[in-house]
Amino acid sequence: MEKYKGDDYTNVYGTDEYNEIVNKFAYVEKEEYLDDEKDIEITDGFSLHVKEYIHMSERAVHAEMAKAELHRDGECIFRYTCIDLHDRYRKELIRHSNGHRYYPFHTDLYGISYIDVDTLEVYNYIPTGRYHTYDAVCGESFIIIRVHYDPKTDLVAYEGCIWAGPSDVMVGDLSDPLNFDPHLFSIHDIIDPDYEECGDIDFVRWTDEGIEVMVDEKKTQAISFEEIRNACVY
Repeated sequence: MEKYKGDDYTNVYGTDEYNEIVNKFAYVEKEEYLDDEKDIEITDGFSLHVKEYIHMSERAVHAEMAKAELHRDGECIFRYTCIDLHDRYRKELIRHSNGHRYYPFHTDLYGISYIDVDTLEVYNYIPTGRYHTYDAVCGESFIIIRVHYDPKTDLVAYEGCIWAGPSDVMVGDLSDPLNFDPHLFSIHDIIDPDYEECGDIDFVRWTDEGIEVMVDEKKTQAISFEEIRNACVY
């Protein structure tokens, strides 16, 4: 039996049910399961030190986890855990219109988190998602790969996809990164809502008039802010 017929934006991060999953796989943080260790340079003197762990057999992956430390000028200022190996380690901070700097990261395949590197305040978000049974904590939702913030409008464009689907650009409000509105709308739904004319949609750039995207790696298309505002109905 399906629990949800559409998207549910309720945040499951930090719930008892989600913490159960985190605790279930915590055992993998041992040297015997260490699979990779790396350093990622970020702008403004920040960097990430990451250890990735995986427990697998010939037939299955039993547990995986990444432990990351955010460093500023060589000193650890924040630690977080990603319960799989799908964190997208970004190399740039977001310089927000409010004067603060934010680093986007992931604690799960789904959702997104932001840390204000100036105050060390953090907001973690994982949506309940769609189409899952009663015994699952969350279902599928848009997988965010790349983040493109526009300081002139406080809009954010996320590149990614629904699992195994074509790439898309989802746009939302990021005027308050530590309390953002989780609702996103699809550029694909503006260009080709029936998915009959094109497949992949990728971000190109923000412009003074709106957003520019690449369609099927062949042609660019511009979408105005007016079209974006008209589509932004939840």
